[in-house]
Amino acid sequence: MTTAVCTAAPASAVSGGTAVPLGSHPYLARISTATKACSGVLIDPSWILTSATCLTPDDLGKPTEPATVLVGDVDLGTGAGKSAKVAKVVRRADRDVVLAKLDAPATGVAVATVGSTAPQAGETLQLAGFGRTATEWVPARPRIAPFAVVSSTGTTIAAKSADGVDTCLGDAGGPALRTVGQSVEVVALHSASWQHGCLAVTETRQGSTETRVDDLGGWIRQSIVPTPVSCPGGAIVWSARADGTLWRYTHHDPAGGKPDWTVPPKDIGQGWNGRTIAGKGGAVWDIHRNHGAGDPFGTGVLKRWVYSPTTGWSGNLEVGSGWERYLTPEYGNRVTADEQGRIFMIDDQARLKVYVWNDATNDWVNGGGDVVDTGWGAFDSITAAGDGVLYARKPNGDLFRFKYDFAAAKWTQRNKPVGVGWNMFSEIFSPGGDILYGRGGYGKSPWDDTIGPVLRWYRYSDNTDTWGPAAPDGGGLSVGTGWNTEIHVTAAPDSCKLAG
Repeated sequence: MTTAVCTAAPASAVSGGTAVPLGSHPYLARISTATKACSGVLIDPSWILTSATCLTPDDLGKPTEPATVLVGDVDLGTGAGKSAKVAKVVRRADRDVVLAKLDAPATGVAVATVGSTAPQAGETLQLAGFGRTATEWVPARPRIAPFAVVSSTGTTIAAKSADGVDTCLGDAGGPALRTVGQSVEVVALHSASWQHGCLAVTETRQGSTETRVDDLGGWIRQSIVPTPVSCPGGAIVWSARADGTLWRYTHHDPAGGKPDWTVPPKDIGQGWNGRTIAGKGGAVWDIHRNHGAGDPFGTGVLKRWVYSPTTGWSGNLEVGSGWERYLTPEYGNRVTADEQGRIFMIDDQARLKVYVWNDATNDWVNGGGDVVDTGWGAFDSITAAGDGVLYARKPNGDLFRFKYDFAAAKWTQRNKPVGVGWNMFSEIFSPGGDILYGRGGYGKSPWDDTIGPVLRWYRYSDNTDTWGPAAPDGGGLSVGTGWNTEIHVTAAPDSCKLAG
């Protein structure tokens, strides 16, 4: 049984069965591209489940060809149904299943529930789709027919109809439905068929293969709901002021963006008039600027400190030199540290380099740094916001997300566009967990209606391509006022982590 039920052919439905009654299955989806048509099922106002043979993602998760989805009592003859484009495709690695995100939610259309119990041999399921019938190439309405489960594996089931019908071209991705009392749930999707009884098919063998989805509830939730973020101690934010003092703040709701802070009564250090970069585990890096007589450290020296709230400062190690480039306005935002404490920087050859500190040996893994990538001269700012996660900004304000897998030594995401207008900020920093703070912009104070410099909070969810709650003006939430006169502000990059 090798013939897929979705190929580069006209739209087509179950070879027999009956037309789906109006109002009974509005979640049935018809998907069309320039080369094929297939079926799917709406499981969330913004998401459908369908076959991987129907939609495939490119490296950025976009469909490889533009695709249109119709849901909501679709009738091709009358034009009924809600239309949307596919904005994102998420592939399931171990089976013929993808999730597809719509560019606009299908509000007002009932969604289907995904079952959680495996289909059993002998169980009757209702198979539905927009594919070819025995007499029609392009039926106006979807059709539905009962099929019995013959057998199952960990990822598929074999199904057969007593009425001698099969799924046809165009049915791929359509749902196998189980009736439970007064409700209906999706337990599988059409994958392959002998297409017995379908128009222009002479095959005498019969049977359809369905891909199970009853055990994919966790994966579906992780894919369509923003990944939870854990910030057990809040976000530790370090502020280096123009007078060289260093201040340590705690933002208590970095995951939700409420303006809840612990403000220190006084500074915890002087002489921080260079470039400050927070690292993991209380580490704070100082790209030093010599501040006069009595200072034994030259400009451009990299120093490493470690701060503990109970014992104070330790370290004060000189661990490098030649970093004075990052004291200039041109390069000051081209250096950052990620959740694992790696320092990323764009050098004068437009290379992205990474420096890794070994806590066990109290030294660099490679003192010269490692080149991760080239061609980064287009970005004037980089901000690490997770384990190997980088947000890079172009001078025009366009923002892109990258993720580097150090174990595999490759990018798993590269140049993903995630925003515009970020050139309003003089500095962007992160406590991890895809949370960003932008300073230097203006807006309404979170404490009153005063307009002035504010600290903006943003949270991005890569799995859903969405940003956290927006302010009334459409930007990030204001979580503080001022923050525009500091030399640099940085957050401990291990303050927050993705929980999923």
